[in-house]
Amino acid sequence: MTLAKANQYVEQNKHKVNPMYRLKFHAMPEYGWMNDPNGLVFYRGEYHVFYQHHPYDSVWGPMHWGHMSSKDLVSFRYLPIALAPDQEDETGCFSGGAIVDQKDPNQLHVFYTKHYDKHGTIIEKQGLATTQDGIHFIKDQKPIIDEALIYPHGSIKDTRDPFPFYENGHYYVILGSKDHQDQGKFLIYKSKDLKSFSYHDEIVDSIMKDSMAECPDLVRFQDDDLFLFSRIDFLKNKHRNVSEYFIGHFDIENKSYDYTYHGLIDSGHHFYAPQTLRDDKNRVIMIAWMEMWGDHYVTHILEHGWQGALTFPRELKLINKHLYQYPIEDIKNYRQTPINLVNEMVVEKCFDLEIETMSEPFSLRFSHPKDLNNYLDIGYEHKKFYIEGHKLHVNPLERKVSKNQFNTIKLRILVDLSSIEIFINDGIEAFTSRIYMESDTYKIVMTHKIEGQLYPLKIEGEISHE
Repeated sequence: MTLAKANQYVEQNKHKVNPMYRLKFHAMPEYGWMNDPNGLVFYRGEYHVFYQHHPYDSVWGPMHWGHMSSKDLVSFRYLPIALAPDQEDETGCFSGGAIVDQKDPNQLHVFYTKHYDKHGTIIEKQGLATTQDGIHFIKDQKPIIDEALIYPHGSIKDTRDPFPFYENGHYYVILGSKDHQDQGKFLIYKSKDLKSFSYHDEIVDSIMKDSMAECPDLVRFQDDDLFLFSRIDFLKNKHRNVSEYFIGHFDIENKSYDYTYHGLIDSGHHFYAPQTLRDDKNRVIMIAWMEMWGDHYVTHILEHGWQGALTFPRELKLINKHLYQYPIEDIKNYRQTPINLVNEMVVEKCFDLEIETMSEPFSLRFSHPKDLNNYLDIGYEHKKFYIEGHKLHVNPLERKVSKNQFNTIKLRILVDLSSIEIFINDGIEAFTSRIYMESDTYKIVMTHKIEGQLYPLKIEGEISHE
C-alpha cells in the first residue's frame, strides 16, 4: 500500500461522502475511517494533527496516518496522507507521537508502531519517520525499537503507541504494553541521537492488571506531572476501553514515580485515546478520538463514506491536585451575537452554550423539532449531573452520571452537527457524546427556566483541502 495510491483514492472518492452528520468545527476524515489522534504537535507556526486512518473504507482497516493542519485548532485543512504501511515489516502504521528535533526546529520526527499481521503472526515494533517540510516523510529503514528490545519486558504482539519527549540530553519513548500474564505496563526507552535506543525502565500499577496499556502521554506542569493513558480491560465484555490519568511526580531519568490515581478523563459515551501538545502560548492542549470501540458506527452503517471524529481541543490545567479541562479560547472567535436561552427555542446545531449557576434540579432536552419524543436529555438531580439518550431514534445512549457531586452547577456546552461536549463548573468534569438526529436544528425543551446565553457559531464551509 503506497501513499500515492491512498491519496489518489481519497481524491477520487471524497465527493461520495454524505454531509448529513458532517461536523463543522471538529477534525474528521475527508473520506474513510478515523480513530486515534497521533503526533499532535505545534511545528513551524502551525498545529499539526495526525490520526489513525483507513482511506479505503469507513471501517477500521490497514492503518495509515492521515494529516491535517490548523492555525487555531478550530478550522482545519487537509494535507496529504503522511504514512502508509509500505515496508515489508508493517501491515499497518499504528498510533504514535511527534517531536520537533532539539537541534533543528525545521525537522519533525514522528514515532509510530510498525504493526505486522500476516499468516497468523503478529509483531509490533516501533518506527521513526522524519520530515523537513511537514508534508513529506522519510521512514527509517529499520525499526528503532525492535523485538529484541521489547521481548524481555513486554509482549511483542502488543507493544505500541510510542510517546516521545526530551529531557536532560536524552530522547525518551514511553510505550503501552503488557506482560505475558496480561499485566498492563508502560515501557520506557531512551536515546541520545534517535538512532540507537536502549531499555530504561517500566511503570507498572495495579490498575493495569488484566489490561492492555495504551496511549501513554506525560505532561509536565509547574508543581505536578500529569500522566494520561488508555487501557483495554480484559475482564469486561462491555465498556472495555477507558481513558484515565495519574497526578504526581514522574522522575523518568531517576526511575522514581510518586503519584495518585484520579480516575476517568471523560465521563461521557464517546472519548478514547487522548493525546496532548504544548503550543507557542505554553498551553497544554488535549484532543481525543470522539468515538468508542464497540459502539455502532452510524455513518458507516448508513454508508455515508466516512466514520470517526476528534474531540474539540481542550486546555488542561492542574488546580489543587485536580485535573481541569476546558474548550480552548479560540472557539470564541467564531461566536455570533448571543441569544438568551428560552424554552422551546429552535437553533441550528452549531453553538456554544453557557448555562449560569444553578442549585435546583433541572432537565434540558435537545429534541427533534418535529418529533419531541426523539431527544437527548441532560440534567441535574441529587447533586449529580446526568446525560441520557435512550429516547434517541438513531443509536440510543445509556444514562451516564457524574462521578462528582455538585452543590451548585454551571455548564458550558459545545454542540456540533453530531456531537455534544459538556464541561461542568469550569472543567472539573467533562462529558463527550456523539448524537445522531435527522435534523439540522434542535428544539430546546426545559423543565423550568434556566438562565443562559447561546452563541451560534459560524464556521466557514467544511474543512479545506491543501
